[in-house]
Amino acid sequence: MRNSFKSTRLYHGKLSKIIFVTIILIVLFTFFLLSKFVHQLDKSLVDISTNEITRVTYRFITDKLNQNIFNDQNLEDILILEKNDSGEILYVDFNLDQAYQVLDQVSLVLTNSFDELESGNVSVAYLDSELSHELGSMVLSIPIGNSFEHLYFYNLGPRIPVRINFIGSVLTNLKTKVTDYGFNNALVELFVYIEFKTQIMSPFEVEEVTLQYDAVIASMMIEGEVPQFYGGTIEKESSIFTKDIE
Repeated sequence: MRNSFKSTRLYHGKLSKIIFVTIILIVLFTFFLLSKFVHQLDKSLVDISTNEITRVTYRFITDKLNQNIFNDQNLEDILILEKNDSGEILYVDFNLDQAYQVLDQVSLVLTNSFDELESGNVSVAYLDSELSHELGSMVLSIPIGNSFEHLYFYNLGPRIPVRINFIGSVLTNLKTKVTDYGFNNALVELFVYIEFKTQIMSPFEVEEVTLQYDAVIASMMIEGEVPQFYGGTIEKESSIFTKDIE
């Protein structure tokens, strides 16, 4: 009788240990799967938010720059082109005063544009049903099904809000490219390089993403040729102009 009681106690003791170990393993495995899911979900939220804000800001900024600056800006006032006696373009530079004024105006338009985007004071043509505004921030609502990376799940499940803000400074500079364009003609293109940061705040993490654009803002045809030793193209960049985002 005593041996039977000891055997029962021993059996129950081993069973308790097995159950305890099993529960620990289940908890650890669940935690592992949950961590992996959250990591994948957060990566998906950041990627989708980055793509969306890139699409919206590129279109919005390009329209703003073309409407507010370069329709009235004379490209010849900004660029300095030196030619030889044969009409070949030997040198391209910027009028520093004019370039600085343009970059100052570009930066001002950009910071005002960011304020408009964050406040929602924009045309619905730039937005979609998933993008809204709340308390001075852009809010992107992303279905949780996007984390599964499968086409059939993209629009399934509850929507997770992701807040997007513009932070830091706007970096700008001018770039020009002069390219051979037919016989005794050259195409002069003026680009503005724009770099700024956005803060993407998901429920799980806050991440800063740097966005960069090269936008053509003016172009014209001139008489002249690019010497062959330049390879048919002359490029030049101005100094970088910085303005804080308020």
